[in-house]
Amino acid sequence: MRPSAENIVANAGPLIALAKVQALPLLHAVFAQTMVTETVLGECLSLPDRPDGAEISAAVAGGSLVVIPDSAAGSAWGLDPGEASAIAAALARGASILMDDRAGRRVANELGVPVIGVLSVLILAKRRGELPAVRPLVDRLIASGYYLADAVIEDAFRLAREAAD
Repeated sequence: MRPSAENIVANAGPLIALAKVQALPLLHAVFAQTMVTETVLGECLSLPDRPDGAEISAAVAGGSLVVIPDSAAGSAWGLDPGEASAIAAALARGASILMDDRAGRRVANELGVPVIGVLSVLILAKRRGELPAVRPLVDRLIASGYYLADAVIEDAFRLAREAAD
């Protein structure tokens, strides 16, 4: 099956980050289906009292996040179990992967899995009219402690046609 950006398998980091800034619904607005492996979901819900865990649980209950079984993951990849399970699931389903972790992105790229980062989700949402501007959510992501490299942020603002500070 040919990889498609219409279906995406999400890793924990971007899910938690989007949930922290109440932007998880953008995934449902941008992608036909957003899937999460059992391992990734476990990572996301490891601290159930946090608001981001509640947001993710609600997305699963509402059907906007589809839980899928773990695929056989490549232990030779040297990644944490969630990243490995997400990449293996994307490979098995011919889907793209939502991942910001540098090592995970490298492995996914080497395996030919299309990679989309959290800032790409915001840009796609803006282009589809689901988000008026990228900058406010980028600011909230950074304020929540999510690390984004300055060069990546600048590229995102350029692609979103928003002036950098």
